[in-house]
Amino acid sequence: MTPRLRPGVRRERNPWARAGYGDSMSLPLKSACPLLLVSLVLLVGSPVCAHEGADEEPAAPPPAPKTAEPEKKAPETKAPEVDERPGRWLKQMDANGDGKLARAETRGAMKRFFNRNDANQDGVLDAAELAALSKRLAGGKRSPARQRGTPTTKQLLASAPKDIRVVADIAYRTGESKAWRLDLFMPKAKADAARPALVFVHGGGWKQGDKRSGTFLRGAMEYAQKGYVCISVNYRLIDEAPMPASIEDVKCAVRWLRAHAAAYGVDPKRVGAYGNSAGAHLVLMLGLVGKKAGLEGDGPYQDQSSLVQAVCASAPPTDFTLFAGSSTRRVGKGSLFAGTPEDLYHRMKQASPLTYVRKGVPPLLLIHGTADTTVRVEHSDVFVKALKDAGATNVTLMRIKGAPHGVFNKHRAETHPAMETFFARTLRSGK
Repeated sequence: MTPRLRPGVRRERNPWARAGYGDSMSLPLKSACPLLLVSLVLLVGSPVCAHEGADEEPAAPPPAPKTAEPEKKAPETKAPEVDERPGRWLKQMDANGDGKLARAETRGAMKRFFNRNDANQDGVLDAAELAALSKRLAGGKRSPARQRGTPTTKQLLASAPKDIRVVADIAYRTGESKAWRLDLFMPKAKADAARPALVFVHGGGWKQGDKRSGTFLRGAMEYAQKGYVCISVNYRLIDEAPMPASIEDVKCAVRWLRAHAAAYGVDPKRVGAYGNSAGAHLVLMLGLVGKKAGLEGDGPYQDQSSLVQAVCASAPPTDFTLFAGSSTRRVGKGSLFAGTPEDLYHRMKQASPLTYVRKGVPPLLLIHGTADTTVRVEHSDVFVKALKDAGATNVTLMRIKGAPHGVFNKHRAETHPAMETFFARTLRSGK
C-alpha cells in the first residue's frame, strides 16, 4: 500500500517530460522506480523514491541565497514600423509617376485582383488602397471594409468646403446594423425655393466600399456647392446580409430623404441618383422598381416613395444572369445570393434592373466602357435595347471605346460634364 506523501513533497507523474524529453519517453511511474532505485543505490547508497514513499522524510532544500533585485529598466519605445511595400510597388509599376496604379500599370496577382483592391472603383489604386492591400498581405488584422482609406467624421467636417453644411452619420432607420447611415451635404446659403436632391451610392461589388470613398464623397460635396442637397449612403454589404438587402436599404434612405424634405429644403419631386458598378445597379433599381415588386424591405417611412426622377449609372450590372459561371451563382453564406439554390434564378431576376424595363422609366444616363472586363458592356447594350423596345425615349448610353471598368473617372473630361448637364436638365429645368 502506497503511503500518503508528506506535506511539501510533490507527486510528479512524468519526470521525463519535466526533464524535457517529451511524452514519447514517459513511462508508468511505478515501473520506472526500480530503475531509479538501482541508480540511486549505486550513486549514494540509500534507496529513495519519493513516489513509493521513503522511511525518512526528504530533507527540505536549503533556502536560495538572497540576491539583489535587478534594477528595473524603463520599457524601450520602439519606433513605428514603416510599411515600405506600397512605395516599392509605386517605384516598380507607376509608369506615369502620378502616385497611383492604373490596371494597365499593374501585373501578376495585383492585376488579377485589381477590382477587389480598388475599393472605391475609380480605376486606380491610390495610396490608401495600396496600404490596405499591403496590410492584408502581411497578415495583419484586417480592418472593416467600410473603414479602409475613408475619413473619420472629424476629418470629414474639417475638410468640407466652407460654403456647405455637413450632417454626418444620420441614421435613416433604427436597428442593429451600423450600415444604416448616411451623410448629408447642402449649401449654407438660403434658398428661395426647395432644392433638388441627389443620392450617391458607392460601389465595391456589394461586399466593400463606403459612403465617404472617392467619387461618392467628392461628388456629394461638389454638387452641394452647385445647389443640390446631397446624401451619400451606406447599405448592408453581403457579409452582413445577401441580396436584396442592399436594394431595400437604399430605398429606405430615399424614403427617409422625402420624409425629411421640409427640414432640409428638398423638393421631393426632384430627386436624382448616381452610382458606379454595384452602386450603379442600386440606383437603377431606385429609378425603375416600384412598391409592387416587394423590395421596399421592412424599414420605416413606407408612406413615402423610394423612386427617383433621374438616374446616372456608370458601369451598371443590369442582368445577373449575364454573369454566367461567376461568383453571383454561389448561394453559400456570405455570397451575393446566399440562400437556397432552387430559387436562385428567380432571386437573380428579381434583383436585375432588366426585369423592370417599361415605357415610363425616368430619364437615364448610362456610361460604359467597351473594354470593361468586370461588368461587360453587354449589360448596358441589352438593357438599352430592351428599354427602347418597350417605348422608353429618355435614355442615353455613353459607350466609350476602349474604356475599362473605372470609365467614369478615367474619362472624367467627358463623363463628369455629361452627368452635370444631365442632372441640370432633368432636375433643375423640369424637362
